Amino acid sequence: MTRHGSLTLFGLTLAAAGLLAANQQTRPEGWPVIGVYGYWLVRIGIESTLFIAFLQLLSLLPKIANHTLWAICLATLASYIPFVLSVTALDIVLGLPELDAPALGEAGSAIRLGAFLQELVYLLDNHIALCALLSIPMVLQACWIPAQLQPLSGEKTGSTEMQTSNRASLTIPKPDNAQTKSTFLESLSPPFTDRILRAEAQEHYVKLVGPNDTQMVLYRFSDILRELPENTGMQVHRSHWIAHEAIQQVQKEGNNTRLVLNDGTLIPVSRRYVSTVRAWAEQRLEHHKADVGAQNNQ
Repeated sequence: MTRHGSLTLFGLTLAAAGLLAANQQTRPEGWPVIGVYGYWLVRIGIESTLFIAFLQLLSLLPKIANHTLWAICLATLASYIPFVLSVTALDIVLGLPELDAPALGEAGSAIRLGAFLQELVYLLDNHIALCALLSIPMVLQACWIPAQLQPLSGEKTGSTEMQTSNRASLTIPKPDNAQTKSTFLESLSPPFTDRILRAEAQEHYVKLVGPNDTQMVLYRFSDILRELPENTGMQVHRSHWIAHEAIQQVQKEGNNTRLVLNDGTLIPVSRRYVSTVRAWAEQRLEHHKADVGAQNNQ
């Protein structure tokens, strides 16, 4: 999870805890106001941590990870019992009266079991509401953001700026009829049927970009890389895979290397992949020169 995503969830947790503490009509005897806020912060923090942890575990299962709403519902159910047990233990330690039942005898055990079952019912709506609140950013990213991902002309870098920057560039000839389709991409829901030009990791999602389609899928980037055809592209960064046909130039500026794509997008190349990118670029140039020489000799 990125820093921005973590801060968003932390902010929602603080807001929920503060709202519940502010609306508590009575507080335990002898508790200061700050103690009430601290209690709700710990309680909601436990609940949020359990929900996010189960959601992270479910995201490792491809069949579930591709369906955001199913993953959220399953994580809500899976985290509920551990949450109730944790809150019950917290209340007992603090001496709160939710499970204030006789301590000895069979009758006392039966009463405590009944009190715990009541606690399960009592906390259900609160748990569902908090999990729904924490899920809002993920639902928006899965359902709304993908519709806004069509390439914008404003993202392209102007030619004047490109010419004035101090860099060395290597122009890459565009291969003919490069095919980057994968049956794996067609199996996604909805299927990605376009020719893939690049893949970019964004938190729990992977952004797939083609000539005519852009799609965000809930998937691990490492799993996407294993499914993409190796002969049509390469990984150039921990968060970027680029198809060969999408590359226009390899630029060297100081210690930084980056790719200029055909649509003007700039992609950073990490040091780990610089040698791979340069070797591929030089090989493509050699093949291009050989093809041009063969045509001139005919």
